[in-house]
Amino acid sequence: MAMVYRSALRNRGLRRLPGESQDMARSAARLHFPAGVETAFRSYHSRNSLVIVRIAILLTVVLYGLFAVLDLHAAPISRQSIWFIRFALVIPALLGVLIFSFHPVFLRMFQPMMTLVVLIGASGILAMIALESPEELGFHAYYAGLMLVIMAAHTMYRLRFVYATGSSILVLAGYDTIAIAHQNLLVSGDGFRVFLSNNFFFGSFLVLGMVASYFLEVYARGDYTKRIRLAREQEKSERVLRNVLPREIAATLKEREGVIADHFDEASILFADVSDFTSMSANRNPREVVGLLDEIFSHFDDLAERYGLEKIKTIGDCYMVAAGVPRWRHDHAHVLARIGLEMLNYAHRLRFGDVPRISLRIGIHSGPVVAGVIGRKKFSYDLWGDTVNVASRMEHHGSTGRVQITTSTYERIRNDFLCEPRGTVWVKGKGEMPVWHVLSEKMSHSAERIAPSSLQGA
Repeated sequence: MAMVYRSALRNRGLRRLPGESQDMARSAARLHFPAGVETAFRSYHSRNSLVIVRIAILLTVVLYGLFAVLDLHAAPISRQSIWFIRFALVIPALLGVLIFSFHPVFLRMFQPMMTLVVLIGASGILAMIALESPEELGFHAYYAGLMLVIMAAHTMYRLRFVYATGSSILVLAGYDTIAIAHQNLLVSGDGFRVFLSNNFFFGSFLVLGMVASYFLEVYARGDYTKRIRLAREQEKSERVLRNVLPREIAATLKEREGVIADHFDEASILFADVSDFTSMSANRNPREVVGLLDEIFSHFDDLAERYGLEKIKTIGDCYMVAAGVPRWRHDHAHVLARIGLEMLNYAHRLRFGDVPRISLRIGIHSGPVVAGVIGRKKFSYDLWGDTVNVASRMEHHGSTGRVQITTSTYERIRNDFLCEPRGTVWVKGKGEMPVWHVLSEKMSHSAERIAPSSLQGA
């Protein structure tokens, strides 16, 4: 259900409710929200009331038919004409509205259509009174059916206050017209007293109905604002969750608790570290230091999003990103080599106070990894395995201003990137490992990668 409210807000550009809670409460009491919210509320109210009004219309049809039994005693002279009104006019008209309620257009015309239901029911009763003779019981008693119509208008027909009140006033005006023009209640003193008595009951029912429909609408509006506020908080929580976890993992975590883990046969890991960051920031304002890291890592986040990568975490001045998890991709090594070169170019253009140049050490390794979420508090998506350790060592033993890769990564990208051998480095637990530096992307591969988007733009 919350998706309905979020969709209504997005469709109208209403990320936030206008005003504070007390302002919205006052708007609900006035039975009118600001324009965009009012439109969304009316659409919600119509959808939410559809099943109820279908049942209400069906109940009205049943009652209209059952009251035909009363005609046997209350209208023996005009019974046939009254039955024609009941079964040939009113009931088919009500059934027509009921059938039309299954058409999508009905929701856009909900309030006018339900007002029509009120007027159909009332017109049938007024027509019966007009057809009856003064000798029949129904001539003086059938007005009571109009009270049922008024109460239905203010309750089970789910009319908003204005429509319910307006339709009830029309019903009352219709009765007064019949009472004066047909029943001649104003001609005699007794008739005038009956006229006043009946109008007193009508007025009482109208006031009670108005109170009922007013508070029902206030409640509906208050419930709507609470649901939107809840949906907004849920969206905020989900946005935070999506920022922390990949969307697939976030969806899984909402569905079930426990350890979430997957094994990937092929993935690539990149570690990027700011060279000499400790000495560079030793005598500087903490806000400046954090601001620099925020600027650098925010740009890296943009790159990761642009290339569809998964940022794993930051550790101090070190940035970790992965390709091939949690979504498999065949070019995981290529895309990390490319983003590594872009990171170096970006850092080369940065300036920090009197530091002439900011440089990075970047290491990449490709291989199998285990990925998942563990823990109950402050959880995050993380990677484990020998591939992660080796990628970290590539950065740690790397050269400033270089993207250093292992043989595993080199074998995957050597046809598309220019690389030069550096020699070997000693890696804990692995011994001596040959490594390469990525210099640039070959023009042929770059052209192939750019060509599809260029053609699409043309």
